[in-house]
Amino acid sequence: MTLLQSIDEFLENITVTDRQEESIKSSLSNLNDHLLDKENDLHVLRTFTNGSYERDTNIRPLKDIDLFAVLDFEKWKDKNGNLPTPQSVLTKLKNYLNGLDDYKDKVRQDRPCVTIELSDKDFDVLPSFPQTTGGYLIPNHDLSVWTYSYPEELTKNLNSINKTRNYKVKPTIKALKNWNRENLKYIPSYHIEEVAISIFQVNSFTNFEEAIRIWYTNAENHLDPGKFDSYNDFETAIKKVRKVKDKLKDAKEYLDDDKETKAKQIWKDIFGKEFPAVEEDVEEAKAFSKSLSAGTLKISSAGALSTSSGYSVSASKGYYGDIL
Repeated sequence: MTLLQSIDEFLENITVTDRQEESIKSSLSNLNDHLLDKENDLHVLRTFTNGSYERDTNIRPLKDIDLFAVLDFEKWKDKNGNLPTPQSVLTKLKNYLNGLDDYKDKVRQDRPCVTIELSDKDFDVLPSFPQTTGGYLIPNHDLSVWTYSYPEELTKNLNSINKTRNYKVKPTIKALKNWNRENLKYIPSYHIEEVAISIFQVNSFTNFEEAIRIWYTNAENHLDPGKFDSYNDFETAIKKVRKVKDKLKDAKEYLDDDKETKAKQIWKDIFGKEFPAVEEDVEEAKAFSKSLSAGTLKISSAGALSTSSGYSVSASKGYYGDIL
């Protein structure tokens, strides 16, 4: 298996299956029915999915399926036209959902949203208020005030650059998100997408190996410290990105030098358990076969085959035992 084939398999391993997709849709339908219930006193005008699920960059195992609950400003404002604090809205939303039989003891607040933890997936319900000028008011990180958000703009921009780059940007982002998850999620998920949009607006690529390497090569110049929970998290993320950038550079050098096994091992070390195991014996056999055909295969005094030292073996185009 080549490195490019291994990357394709890796992406398949982390992509949501059709069966999981159907499960998400079923759970969303049930959740929407509860949120839109006119008797719940939440005054939800409508809901819409957003985040990685809506933008098709979510990965297995399923986490953080974002659902905006668009609330009626007129029903929530006080006599002076002011909204209640984000915390009070989140508390009311949490209490309602936790009081339902479907979600009893499965609901917690995870700023700035309410999270429902089901057996095979999590839903993040985000209260929001539509603005006449566009966008929405959502809770800020410390839940003290409402802040502006334009979630649909990110979706539009990502769809555009994904189309421009032959629909390979979203799968690339899935690989990056998997790495981020395995590294304690220092980078906010949506910010990985924002950085990808910026990078691939000016950088083209021909395959996923190149796309992923380009992201790590350029990410340091696009990561915004203001998007992180703390500056310490930002600095940690930068160090991790630099480390991967250097490793992928080494892997590319091995690949260019026909040492594909070493390149794949580096990728395996970076992306972990979902990346296919490296079949070193097969790769070694291929190298021996190539050397045999070229007349550069050697055998040591102890009888071991080698491509670098020992007595030369005559070139042949035929089949020799178990040498592929």
